[in-house]
Amino acid sequence: MNGARAVTTKFVHAKLTGKLSLVLFGLVLVFSARAQSAPAGGGHGGGGGPMGGIGLPLNFLQADKDYKFPDDIAKYSANDFLMLVRRTDIRSSFYNSDMSATISMVSVSPVRGTFANKQQIYRRDKDDAFLMIMVEPESRKGQGMLRVDNNMWRYDPTSRKFTHTTLKDTYENSTVTNNDFRRWQRSIDYSVVSITTGTLGNYKVIIGELKANNDEVPFPYIKMYIEADRKIVLKVEEYSLSMKLLRTAYYTQYVQIGDSLIPTVQIFQDGLIPEKRSQVTYTDISTKSLPDYYFTKEYLERVSQ
Repeated sequence: MNGARAVTTKFVHAKLTGKLSLVLFGLVLVFSARAQSAPAGGGHGGGGGPMGGIGLPLNFLQADKDYKFPDDIAKYSANDFLMLVRRTDIRSSFYNSDMSATISMVSVSPVRGTFANKQQIYRRDKDDAFLMIMVEPESRKGQGMLRVDNNMWRYDPTSRKFTHTTLKDTYENSTVTNNDFRRWQRSIDYSVVSITTGTLGNYKVIIGELKANNDEVPFPYIKMYIEADRKIVLKVEEYSLSMKLLRTAYYTQYVQIGDSLIPTVQIFQDGLIPEKRSQVTYTDISTKSLPDYYFTKEYLERVSQ
C-alpha cells in the first residue's frame, strides 16, 4: 500500500465510578485513551508547514515544548495549570497539518426524542478555520457550516442562502455548540481563577476554575478536570455568569494521531434539562492536506448541490 505506515493500537481503559447514567448510550461512561498512529498526510493544498498570522499568543507552541511541570500536582500554581490547559489545547489540535473526519452525532431530547445525523468536517487549525457538511439524514444532506476569517456561516442548499452564526449558537438544537467543532483554545479564551486537586473515578486530577477573557465563547466560566498522569481533559463543567451549571462535557475516548491526541468520543449533558444530552463520535480521521478552496463559500455552495 503506497505511503502507508504501520498502524498500532493501544487501549487503556478505566471506569469512572459514581452514578453517572446516560440512558441514551446504555452504559456507564468509560474513560479511556486509545493510541493509534495514522497514515502520513498527502496530496496538495494549503495544509501543513509553519504557522503564521493566526492570532495565537507569541511562542504558543514553543513555550509548551520547554515547559517543566511540577512533579507533585499539589505544587501546581495557576500558571502551571494554564500551561497544562495549553498542553491539552495543542495536543488536541492539528497545527502542522490539515484534518478531516466523519462526525456521527446522536442526541436525545424530551421534546424532540432521539435523533441522529452525520457530518463530514474539514479543519485547518493553523487558521482556526473549518468546513462541515451534513451527510445524513437525507432530508438535511448538503446543509453546511463554514468558519473562516473569524466569521461563521450556515448554508441551506434549498434556499441557497448563507446565514451568519456564532460559536455560541447550538448545533441542530442539541447540547452541542458550534464552538465544539473548532480547535481547542481554552488557554487563550480563559484565565485561571483557582486550582485544586482531587480524583475522578480512579484518576488523580487537577481541577481548575477559569473565567472567559472574551464574549465569543459560549460559557463565561468553566471548571476543567485534567488527568495528572496523561495530561488529558476528562471532564469540563460549563457555567453561566451567575455560576449556574449549564452543561457538562465528558471526553471518554482519545486517539493518538502523530503528535496529536484527539478526543474522539464526546458526551455533552445539559445542566438544566437532565434528559437532554448528545454524543459526538469522530471516525476516519485523516491528516492529508486540503486545497485552499475548501474553506470558501463558493466551494460549500458547489459541494452542497
